[in-house]
Amino acid sequence: MNQQISILFIFLFIWSCAEQNERNDETQKEEQRDKIEILSIDSIQKKELVETGINDYLIANQPCKKLQEFVVELEKDKWISDSNRLEKVDIYRALDRTGIKYFNDRPFYPIDFKNSRLKLAFGTKLSGCYLNSIDLALFENVKDIWGYFYREKDATNVISDGVIEQWEFENEDQAEKALVQINQVGHAVYFNINPLFCRIKNKLIVFQTRAMAFSYDQKPVFKKFIQKYVPNQ
Repeated sequence: MNQQISILFIFLFIWSCAEQNERNDETQKEEQRDKIEILSIDSIQKKELVETGINDYLIANQPCKKLQEFVVELEKDKWISDSNRLEKVDIYRALDRTGIKYFNDRPFYPIDFKNSRLKLAFGTKLSGCYLNSIDLALFENVKDIWGYFYREKDATNVISDGVIEQWEFENEDQAEKALVQINQVGHAVYFNINPLFCRIKNKLIVFQTRAMAFSYDQKPVFKKFIQKYVPNQ
């Protein structure tokens, strides 16, 4: 009788251990699934932040918040973004139409450095003699370039337009060097217009157009941007 009780006790003990191990395994699996789910949610949220441009400090490689805010303010004046016009008219080729992204519900276009007007200027005889003071490697190492296209809202015949570019560098020192250099030879890089430049932290901001006549319209746009976001320049 005692032997039967001992066997029963051993059986119950083994069965209890097995059940506990099974519970532990299931708990570990659930915790692992939770971790995977959390990682997945974080990835989705991060993707949404990139696409909507909510937080400049958490997500890099996007137009800075000041620029995003400014292009919205432009619409209160006589300007508006127009992606359809870029599709129909062969202007501002550096803007990558296929890579268009929306930040703050406004369209921004990535610019590949090799297609930028700065890079292309080095291949021309007219501009080449002016560009000796440019450290091309500095600009080649730019983290990314974004462009925002805008045009006059109600114009029908001659439509004034322009592009605001953001060049993001690794640090403020690089951006300041880029600003000094481009200020000296901007007339050669952005030929036949009056380009305007400023800096916000590690970002070089370029205001450019495709004709000198449009530069006169762009100057007050630049002035408004400076007064609000770069008061010390």
